[in-house]
Amino acid sequence: MKKSERAQILRHIPLVGLSVIWAYPVIWTLTNSVKSTADFYSAPWTLPNPVHFENVAHAWVQGQLGQALLNSTYVTVVSVVLILLFAVPAAFGFARLVLPLPALLGLAILVPLMIPSEIIMVPLFVMFRVLGLLNTREGLIALEVASGVAFATVVLTTFFRSVPRDLEDAARMDGAHSAQVLWHIILPLAARGIAAVAVFESVFVWNDYFGPLILIQKPELFTVQLAVGNFSNFYATDQVVLFAGLAIAIVPPLLLFAFLQRSFTDGLTVGLPY
Repeated sequence: MKKSERAQILRHIPLVGLSVIWAYPVIWTLTNSVKSTADFYSAPWTLPNPVHFENVAHAWVQGQLGQALLNSTYVTVVSVVLILLFAVPAAFGFARLVLPLPALLGLAILVPLMIPSEIIMVPLFVMFRVLGLLNTREGLIALEVASGVAFATVVLTTFFRSVPRDLEDAARMDGAHSAQVLWHIILPLAARGIAAVAVFESVFVWNDYFGPLILIQKPELFTVQLAVGNFSNFYATDQVVLFAGLAIAIVPPLLLFAFLQRSFTDGLTVGLPY
C-alpha cells in the first residue's frame, strides 16, 4: 500500500467515527418510533419487528403535528428567503465595495452573534408585545430573520471574496454597475455557497425552539419544535409515540440535506485545496 493511500485511510478514520456518532441517535430515534411499547423497553437496541406505523399516525393526530409542520414550513421558507435578500447585498458590500467605517460596520454585524439569547428573552417579549407581534407568524419570521442575517452575511462575505476579481473588473470596464456585477457575476459563481447558507439557515430556523417559545402561545400557531415539546409533556410515559413525534420533526431537515447535499458540500469546500 502506497504512503498516500495510507494517509488517506488515516484521514477517513475520524470522519467515519464522527459519522457514526452523528447517525446513531438519528437511526435510534427512527427505529424506536415504529416499535411496540413492549419491544422498546425489552429490546431498545434492535430493529423493529414488526413495524408499528400506527405510532406515527397517533403522534400526528394527537400532537396536531400536521398544522405544526405547515407553520414551520411557512416560517422557514419565508425566513430563509428574507435572510438571503438582506444578507446577499450586505455580503457583497463587505466583500467588494469601499464602505465607510468598515470596522464599525463589521462589529455591528458580529454583535448579534455574540449575545446569548437568554439575555434578551425578556426585552424581546416586551418589544414584540408593544409592536403587537405576539402570536403572529409575521412576528416569528421577523425574529428569525433578525437572528439569521448576521451569520449569513459573515459566511457569504467569505464566499464572495473567493470570486476572482478579474471577472468583476472586466464587467465594470464594459459599463456594468454594482447591481449588475452582483446579479450577473457574483451570484452565479457563488451559487453553491448561497445554497450551503440556505441549508444552514433552514435547519437553524426549523430547529429553533427559543423564538417560538417567546412569541407563540396559541396552539394553532405552534411550530413543529414547540408542538413536539408540548406533546412530550403529555406523552412522557408513552415513549414510542414520543419518538414518533420526534421522527416526524427531524425527517424534513434530513430530506432537505439529502436533496441539497452536493450543493451543500461543494459550498463548504469553496477555496479549499484538493
